[in-house]
Amino acid sequence: MPTPLPIRILALPVALAAALAALAAPDLAAASRAALSSKPAAPAHRAAKTSSDETTIAEIRDFETRFNKSYEANDLKAYFDFYTDDMTQFWQQGRLDLPDYRKLWEKEIGDGGKMLEVKVEEMVIHVGPSRDSAVAAYRIFTKMKQPDGTLAESWNQETDVLFKKNGRWKVVHIHYSDAPKTS
Repeated sequence: MPTPLPIRILALPVALAAALAALAAPDLAAASRAALSSKPAAPAHRAAKTSSDETTIAEIRDFETRFNKSYEANDLKAYFDFYTDDMTQFWQQGRLDLPDYRKLWEKEIGDGGKMLEVKVEEMVIHVGPSRDSAVAAYRIFTKMKQPDGTLAESWNQETDVLFKKNGRWKVVHIHYSDAPKTS
């Protein structure tokens, strides 16, 4: 005799729930062990870094070092070579594209302003699964001589979005904002 329809409908969710519970069992076991130990378990979704990931992260760190050194050196040719032609930027005064940003910096330098010091701290790098995109977020200190001769120092937060095309990393977007004041 066939099973009545209402029971068949209920059987599928119960079987599905049992299968999902079986799949999750290793993670539940790890979480239970972690709860009993003094160290928390690593999140189940975090994959171990591969040597390819580490190589890409090293490339990004090197890129960011060279990028910020060219900024500090006021080497506009080298600095703007780190950007894609269609770069966008969000900063305190609003949104800029590459031509507007270039004009702003060329005027600043032309009027006698210059960067004196750049320091980068607390960099965190996230690499895309195909290893041709990345995000580098960090705190950045700048000390600058303004065109009028005054000095300006500030800590900011910067997030650089990078794409790798034709074997070269380039900045496609920057988000730059004031860092929270620390006590």
